[in-house]
Amino acid sequence: MSLSTATAHSSLYATNFEVYVNKADFKFNAAHFVAFQGFRERLHGHNYTVGVRLLGSRKICHDGYVLDFGDVKKVVKAVCKKLNERFLCPTKSDVIDTQIVDTENDGRKSVVLTCEDGSRFVIPLDDCAMIPIVHATVEELAIYTWGEILDGLDPELLRRRGIHTMEVVMAEAPGQEAVFRLEIPETKNGEKFRLDVPSFINSGEIELKPKPCFGQEGISETRNKAKLSDTGPGSRSVTPKNTAADGHANCEDCGLASFSKQLEALASALNNRGPLDDELTADDLRSLLEKE
Repeated sequence: MSLSTATAHSSLYATNFEVYVNKADFKFNAAHFVAFQGFRERLHGHNYTVGVRLLGSRKICHDGYVLDFGDVKKVVKAVCKKLNERFLCPTKSDVIDTQIVDTENDGRKSVVLTCEDGSRFVIPLDDCAMIPIVHATVEELAIYTWGEILDGLDPELLRRRGIHTMEVVMAEAPGQEAVFRLEIPETKNGEKFRLDVPSFINSGEIELKPKPCFGQEGISETRNKAKLSDTGPGSRSVTPKNTAADGHANCEDCGLASFSKQLEALASALNNRGPLDDELTADDLRSLLEKE
């Protein structure tokens, strides 16, 4: 069963009651990296936290609850446990080739990730959470966990109790969170509902420019190299192959820009100390350094 993304932006219900559950143990620690065409983060990790909001109708149930907090806590803890101390592996990535292979000798399986930039990771399968998402971002994790939590709570039960919408808040750090809210689908006879995460991603062609300091270690050398050309005595310019919107393409370029500013500041300080036959410029200082 699938659901149009348009449903996420519409609701026919007026809400008087809602509950929000966000406990200290609604958390998991996991490693990941985000990768899309032309870009890959370094492997790193976060301490993720999860919150769940359930929106009900004008009246609560005969037991006085929108939904028992205990039911929510049990399900969310189970979802977090499956992700805790794992590498979050996006199985639908369009820039990461993912293969599950047998490990030599011990018969265990490993996940082999080959990235667009040529980087290769081999991680034991038991240490991975294989998630049907495209990018291991907090936004897509919020969509994925929404579906897992809904499955554990039972959408038919929620509907019978007058709960029509669920919201998941996924945070990767304090002040860095994504919120995913969607109307609970109508299912029958225990029908399983599965969210198709890629359907919530814009499929249009959007130009993504390389980010500043793109050329960190481990990124393809073709994106790190800059073309050096002489422009006159004692000077040279750097023309990056991939230049981001602010003029920087990789860490080398950022370093050159910073060094040039330091030379300009030094030249200004020397000129202010006393009269010179000729005013010093940053290019003069650069020429002296190159002669050395």
